Amino acid sequence: MGVSEDSDENEATDPCQVSDDDEQISLVKNEMKSVANVGSSRLFSPYRSLGILTDGVPFFHLPHQTTDMLVLSIGDRYQIMSCDKLQPVLVSQKVPNKINRLVSDSSLSLTVAAHGGTHLTLFSRQAPIATQKLCRKNFEIIDLLHLGRMKVDGTGEKEGKTENAMIVAAILSRQHHDTDDDDKVPTLNVAADPDTSDDDNDGDDLSLDDEAPGHVIIIIATRTSLMIQNQVEIPIHPIVALHPPTYVNKILLGGHDGLVLVNIRSGKTIHRFKSLPLDERITTLEQSPAIDTVAVGCTSGNVHLLNLRHDKRLFGFKHPSAITSLSFRTDSSALQHDIAPLAVGRKDGTVSIWDLSPPSGEESMGRTLLCEMINLHPGGISCLRYLPQEPVLVSTGKSSNSILMHIFDAPDHSGRLLRSRKGHISPPKCIRYLFPANNGLTSHHDGTDAAACQILSGGSKDRTLRVFSSARSVLDKEYSQGQGLNKKSKKLGLDSVADLLLPPVVAMASSQARSRDWGDLVTIHESHSFCYVWSSKRGAQSGPVLRQSHWNVSTMKSPPPKSTHATSVAMSSCGNYAIVGTRGGIIFKYNVQSGLSRGQYPPKEQIESLTKGKAPGDIGRTVKALEKKFKVSNRKSDQDKEEREAVMEHERERKRQAKLKKASHQHAAVTGLAVDAVNKTLISVGEDAKLILWNFLTHAPHKRSPYILPSPATMLSHIRDSDLAAISLKDFSVVLFDCSALQIVRRFGGGHHNHSGPISDVAFAPDGRTLYTASLDRTIRVWDVPTNHCVDWMAFHTAPTSLTVSPTGEFLATTHVDSIGISMWSDKSFYRTVFVDGANAPLEPFEMDDPIPMAEILEGTTPQILEINEEVKNEDDDDNNNEPPQPKEKGMVTLSGLPPAHWKNLFHLELVKERNKPAEAPKKPPTAPFFLQYRSGENILGAPPPEEDIGVSKEEDNDKWASAWSDDETDSKFEVPDQKRAALSSKEVISSQPASKKRKVTHHRSHLAALLLKDDFQAVTNHVATLGPSSIDVSLSTLCNGMHDLEQGLPLLTKAAQWLLEASKTRERYEAVNSYLHRFIFLHGNVIAGIEESFKSSDMEDEGLLTFADERKILLGVVEELRKVQVADELKDKK
Repeated sequence: MGVSEDSDENEATDPCQVSDDDEQISLVKNEMKSVANVGSSRLFSPYRSLGILTDGVPFFHLPHQTTDMLVLSIGDRYQIMSCDKLQPVLVSQKVPNKINRLVSDSSLSLTVAAHGGTHLTLFSRQAPIATQKLCRKNFEIIDLLHLGRMKVDGTGEKEGKTENAMIVAAILSRQHHDTDDDDKVPTLNVAADPDTSDDDNDGDDLSLDDEAPGHVIIIIATRTSLMIQNQVEIPIHPIVALHPPTYVNKILLGGHDGLVLVNIRSGKTIHRFKSLPLDERITTLEQSPAIDTVAVGCTSGNVHLLNLRHDKRLFGFKHPSAITSLSFRTDSSALQHDIAPLAVGRKDGTVSIWDLSPPSGEESMGRTLLCEMINLHPGGISCLRYLPQEPVLVSTGKSSNSILMHIFDAPDHSGRLLRSRKGHISPPKCIRYLFPANNGLTSHHDGTDAAACQILSGGSKDRTLRVFSSARSVLDKEYSQGQGLNKKSKKLGLDSVADLLLPPVVAMASSQARSRDWGDLVTIHESHSFCYVWSSKRGAQSGPVLRQSHWNVSTMKSPPPKSTHATSVAMSSCGNYAIVGTRGGIIFKYNVQSGLSRGQYPPKEQIESLTKGKAPGDIGRTVKALEKKFKVSNRKSDQDKEEREAVMEHERERKRQAKLKKASHQHAAVTGLAVDAVNKTLISVGEDAKLILWNFLTHAPHKRSPYILPSPATMLSHIRDSDLAAISLKDFSVVLFDCSALQIVRRFGGGHHNHSGPISDVAFAPDGRTLYTASLDRTIRVWDVPTNHCVDWMAFHTAPTSLTVSPTGEFLATTHVDSIGISMWSDKSFYRTVFVDGANAPLEPFEMDDPIPMAEILEGTTPQILEINEEVKNEDDDDNNNEPPQPKEKGMVTLSGLPPAHWKNLFHLELVKERNKPAEAPKKPPTAPFFLQYRSGENILGAPPPEEDIGVSKEEDNDKWASAWSDDETDSKFEVPDQKRAALSSKEVISSQPASKKRKVTHHRSHLAALLLKDDFQAVTNHVATLGPSSIDVSLSTLCNGMHDLEQGLPLLTKAAQWLLEASKTRERYEAVNSYLHRFIFLHGNVIAGIEESFKSSDMEDEGLLTFADERKILLGVVEELRKVQVADELKDKK
């Protein structure tokens, strides 16, 4: 806007201040409470989300002293990322609607976000401060401009002073639909400006002319409020706006009706530009490094370079699709190569780099296309920005959920990828921790290394397999599916690389045993027969494709039949074999290293016998019987024996064929597979409601197989250590099958605790004692396996599609419908005591709030902690509730639940002090080290300075420092002669005082003493519970420092004894209170016993003696009560 901080022109305008009406403020606080309150359940609370980078809203570039920042919208929040590592450093609290525009100021730590199309919210760092509604729904905020800063009158702590404020221009465009319905976003009323004209509003809502195609509203954003300064009608329907430098109080607006220059102070349209074609619809504007020159992008694909002062089109470029973003490069390396690059982002996702330098000769490359980055962001470019004075281009896409940084340092001026952050562009449907803990005894780690933080994610429509790290977002990456895919897609004329990628992942299995030798991950894909091996170490597809030898690989030939499409997969604990179930019921076994088939379940010859089946009376059977008959005697007995054997053999064959037919998933999809820990048994379930146990080596079914389930199975989860399998059924229930006892031992669900929708995923905790079930009814249930009780019930905004548990059991990760990120939930039982009553299962689900991306700690910076308003408290948070568990019957003893070290060490503090005592006292060095500097005022030989200079020099030195740090410019204490006289006079006064007069000693008291004087003994107990053993010892010992401190210490000892008496009578926190009592008697027992002698020898006045005597009687009476309570407790214990 070209406005300086000391501009008198801006200070002359008295902006409309935001009203402090109590009713409106309460509405805002209630809304903030509903926004900031984090919903949690009995066991889980939101932790963070992964894979959400940007939602397609153009980012705001934020210059910073150390590194540039990017302000990115992520739905109803925004996050700030550093450009050096593309790590989030701050995440805001959420607003009621989706954010569509952002501006920010780093020096003021303020951000203004437009959301819902009609509202603005002011943020200080990440906390929302104020919300202002600008218009009704017939208008929409389509752009925000940062116009600079100005001085305003301070409020609150800065009242009477001036402070900087941010000037923001909100661009409003009239929509085709007209409605007066307001949404539910709370607003703060705008007070009337006394200096405005009679046509202004009276302070209720901002009145806008509904007939005007657009408006510009000037807003002043201070550290506490939003203030509307001015509003201007504009003659066009705006789409984009720009504030050209040196154009004071003027902005450039482009849209459907052309390009205009508007004075926002006078409200006049200064000029409508005629050099551009009338049918051009302007979509983007960008200021060039040259004054008066801007680049204009249009929907027709044209880019025009326009001189504003002369209204002249300089030149332009033509592109095949609409222009969405423009950016000029301003670094010195471009000048050294005599180029002036302009980056052009298009709707088709391609970025074109043009050289704008004029051609100066035949060999000049002026105004030519330097390079093109084709399909950089599928779905279109959202925003491009060259970093100032750097050859680095930052780009985001409208639907690609990615941030890319390209550096242009090649001789041919082409760009290479410098840094990138990518996520899924559609919701993933399958996630698994890389090496889950339920792999059994062969797991090589305890869950504390980096592998425990890696989550594999697939099933998205983008056909990618990604890994996300819950510890460091810079470790996120996409698994490679082959080299040269970009070149191959161009050669084949495909629209994007996605056409060459594998179908979406359906299921995956991993094994860590042989990860150093070959692939450790196997995936199956949607409507696909082949399986693929991946290496987590290389982060790419590695190894052979798992397929049958007779299946055609070429797409030009007939593909494998649909009955061979993979539906489930498992890996053996040794990491050598992959087991794949198919839609037709056949289970294939592959060697992971070679990719060769190692048989199938049931064996192929058994399947042929089942299908071909030799019936009695077959000619081949008859011929064989006759040949055998003629080789032996024709006696009657032999003939009868042979006939009987033939009948018995036929009966055995019939039974065997019937059993084989029964013990197979014939024509039914295999929905779950698992291998035990010793490669002895294979477990399979299918849509035919059969559970079959197979011999892993011989491929024969178990003699007791199959086991008929109550309903067709949809999924299987197996834990190898206990050999238990959780099977989800189509009747929305889950059964627990003991593979050793061959029987169902638990059935989860039924009645009120049953899921009301299909079960989407099942997972065990690492210890096997907890089972998690996700359902499309938008809930996840947590089951306690030993007791068969539902201990937690969580409900979400959208249905969960997949879940996985961390190897340590600390976190639960989920994916949801219509969410491109991975939500992580922390188990509260890992860091605090959680009381779960399995008999009283939750009757209603706990509504869970969506977790947010977490700000990460960068090197050399302090962590940004998300601050929640102090008035907003989580009702389910038990951390602030220090009340002990209530006894079920009156008089029963309750324990404190505190760590044993809190109270046990109080009995042995002397031993601990003796053990920690240094073996030798520190010795003074014989001579000072050479690097110690000499300080004036001290004698080198160690002799004290002259007596008359001691007080003056120290006081003078202190006064000098005090005056140097003082804000009072009229401080007169720096006058040396007055200080000398004051020091001498004070010295004379001290020396004239009688030597027999003792100075009163002040003893230090702890916070415990202050609480005791308030008579709030419950607060005292809660406070002591937060202290450590040494702190408790100090707090109790400073109540009374000995017999000489009875004047002040005796009342505190009485209060402490009363507190311990009341705590002993309640019998709450029994072990802790008794340890406090033991320490109290140990510290002050001698003082209490010696009060009688001190009373007799006291030289206090009569009134003081009476008070002392009363306190003494009260204390001794309380001590006697304590003794009686302790004796009564001992008698109760003996009974």
